[in-house]
Amino acid sequence: MIALHPGENIVQSVHRHWIVIAQKMTMIIVLLLVPLIGLFVIPFFSFPDTFTPLIVYLFSLYILFVANIAFGMWMDYYLDIWIITTKRIITIEHRGVFHREVSEFLIDRIQDVTTHNPNFISLFLGYGTIEIHTAGEKTFTGNEFPHIKDMKDSIIRIRMARNHERTF
Repeated sequence: MIALHPGENIVQSVHRHWIVIAQKMTMIIVLLLVPLIGLFVIPFFSFPDTFTPLIVYLFSLYILFVANIAFGMWMDYYLDIWIITTKRIITIEHRGVFHREVSEFLIDRIQDVTTHNPNFISLFLGYGTIEIHTAGEKTFTGNEFPHIKDMKDSIIRIRMARNHERTF
């Protein structure tokens, strides 16, 4: 869990759009259909009975390999998150099973927030890329987030409220 600073509240937590995992799982389904089709074709060939355990073993290895890939894709989708609070933005990126990268930057350091939709499907489904440029730091980019216009408006609204608080 993320430790919040005193007086800090979570405004929004954002995962990637569901279409991202749906596209990847479509590939997994295709990979699973290939050996299933093979299971229907194999009886038409005459193999010695000694090959049957080998075929079952290879089929099982293939299914295990594809399941491992599917789990990695799901884990990458589920564990990558941006947390927007009233004082900062925290990005959590998982790169593999044992490597996690957590970055954070203060809302006060934001200079520019840019959004764009990379293609027609993203425009139609309402997801896209958000880039946040900060003062003296790197650019933070979040890909394939849903409702990026609302996310941008929320960040700008928090930024304006923080500026208003500091002037008084």
